[in-house]
Amino acid sequence: MVFTIKSSAAELSDTPSTVSNANRVLLQHTGNGFATVTIKSDDTFQPGSAAIQGTVIVRPNNPVVIKKDRLFTLEVGSSVSGCYATSVGVEG
Repeated sequence: MVFTIKSSAAELSDTPSTVSNANRVLLQHTGNGFATVTIKSDDTFQPGSAAIQGTVIVRPNNPVVIKKDRLFTLEVGSSVSGCYATSVGVEG
């Protein structure tokens, strides 16, 4: 599968990010161990507050592409570093 890069890689943190309102996101982890990326809905999807929609485990040097709603956010735990997200599109 070939992907079009639509944004610069941005390091995920415990602050929610829509990754430039992406619906396909390339996740890469350069740290040690693994990173658990949490996908949360926005307030308009579930009135009241953001709700966890799921999690993805990203291992070092094993990139993963996920599909998410554009308004859903991604975040990692406060002790996680080296996990990057890039907005991508499908070429073929």
